[in-house]
Amino acid sequence: MALRNVLLVVLLVAATALFAGCLQNQPANSSAVASTVTVPANSSAAITTTPDLIAFVERAASFARGNGREKAIAAFNNRNGSFVIGNVHVFAIDYNGTLLADPTESGRVGTNISNLTDTFGIPLVKRLGETARFGRGLVSYDYPNPKNNAIAEPRLTVVEDVDGAYYVAAGFYASEGDVFPSVVLNTTGEKANVSDLVAYVKSAVAYARENGKEKALAAFNNPKGGFVRGELVMMALDYNGTSLASPPYAPEVAANRINLINYHDPDGVGTIRGMRDLAQSGGGFLYTVAKVTVNRTEVLVPKINYAEPVDGTWWLFSGAIDSAYMQIADGNLTGVQLRQHSRFELYDLVNRAVDSARTNGRGQALAAINDPKGPFVRNDLFVWAESMDGTVLADPFWKEGIGKNFLDFSDPNGMKTTKVGIAAMRDGTGFSHTLFQDTSANGTAWIPKLVYMKAVDDSWWIGGGIYGVEVTG
Repeated sequence: MALRNVLLVVLLVAATALFAGCLQNQPANSSAVASTVTVPANSSAAITTTPDLIAFVERAASFARGNGREKAIAAFNNRNGSFVIGNVHVFAIDYNGTLLADPTESGRVGTNISNLTDTFGIPLVKRLGETARFGRGLVSYDYPNPKNNAIAEPRLTVVEDVDGAYYVAAGFYASEGDVFPSVVLNTTGEKANVSDLVAYVKSAVAYARENGKEKALAAFNNPKGGFVRGELVMMALDYNGTSLASPPYAPEVAANRINLINYHDPDGVGTIRGMRDLAQSGGGFLYTVAKVTVNRTEVLVPKINYAEPVDGTWWLFSGAIDSAYMQIADGNLTGVQLRQHSRFELYDLVNRAVDSARTNGRGQALAAINDPKGPFVRNDLFVWAESMDGTVLADPFWKEGIGKNFLDFSDPNGMKTTKVGIAAMRDGTGFSHTLFQDTSANGTAWIPKLVYMKAVDDSWWIGGGIYGVEVTG
C-alpha cells in the first residue's frame, strides 16, 4: 500500500479531525427545545462512529430538556428503552458525582462515584464533569470492557450538559468502534521540519493579533486559504480546550464548539491539555503520536507539536510527523526501534516502585532504584527518581546524571522534557512523550520514549519509560 502522498492517520495531536460526518448545529447547552420532544428511532443496529455517538448523546440531552429530569432519568435507566443501542447506552451523572442513571449498573445508581478512576488512575468522573460543564465534548480513557473479559481498552465517551445540574453521556470501546477516528490527511509536497513548524505557528499568531479573532478564525477554517500548507494546518482553541478552528477537513469540530480538554492520544498523553498549559506559559513543544495504517498494520508515529498564545483568551498550535519517521509511510520500518514493553508494564513498574518507596522509605528505595540488577529493572524498562525541582536522585544506568538538575533540560528539538513530564504528572495523567538516549544500552541516538511519572510525596517522584515506536495489529 503506497501511502507517501495520502496517509490515513489519526490527528490525535489536534483531536480536531474527529468526525467523518456532519453534526447538528444546535448549541450544546441550548434549552430551546419543545416540551413534546421525543427520541427519533435509530436505524442502525450499533453505534460505532463518533458522529453517531455525538448525535445519540445530543438526542438524549434534548429529550431531558424537553421532558424534564424525572421522565428522562426513568428513560435512561430502562434497559429496553430507546437509549440503549447495542452495547452503547446513555448514562447520567450530576455535578456532585452521583450516578443518576445507568441501565447496566442499576446497583450503583444513586451512589456517589466522583472518585472513580480509569485503569491508569486518571480521575474519570471528575474529567467527565469538567468537560460537560463546557457544553459538549469528548473524553477518552481506558477501562475494563465487561463484554471483552474485563480487559482494559481505550474508550471514547461523549458528554453533554443538560441544565447545569447534571449531564448525559455515552461511549464505546476500541473493540466496538473507532475511539481514535481517522481522516485522510494530505501530506503531498515538501514536508515540514521543526523550524518550518515554529515559523508557521508564529506567522499565524502574528496574523491573528494584527487582524483580530473573527478574521483570523475565518482564515484558519478556510479549506482553500493560505494557512493550509500541505502537512501543516492551523488549530485554534480557547483556554477551556474548546475548538475554535480545525483542519479544513473537519469543520464540524469548530462549528459545534467541541471541547477536547480531556481527549488523549493512544499512549494516554493529554494533547490539548498539555499544549494549553504550554500556551499559557508562553508556548512550547509537545510530542504526541499519530496512528498510521501501513499494509494493514497500525503504527504509532511520533509527531511534533508547537503551541503559542494569541492573547489571554485563545491560542494556536500545529503539528507535523517527525521527519525521522516519514519512511514508515511507505511501510519501511528498517532501522526503526520498536517497543519491547507495553504501557501497562510501564504503569505497573512505576507504581510498584512508588509503593515500595512509601512503605520502605526514601533511602532504601533510592538504593533499589540505583541497582542495575535490582527489582525495578527489566532490560530497557527501568525507573529513576528525581526531586520536584528536577534534580536526579537515582538512576540505575545514568550515574553521571545523579545530583544534577535537569528542570530546564531541552531535547534536540527544544522540548522541555522535565517540565512537560512534571506538568503531566500534576494534571493527573502522568504520561508524556520525549526523545532520549537509551542509557541502558549506552546509546547515543535520540529515541522516542513514552514516560510515566508519579509522585512519592510532595518532594520527589519516580518515573520510567519505554523506548521506540509501537506497532500493533
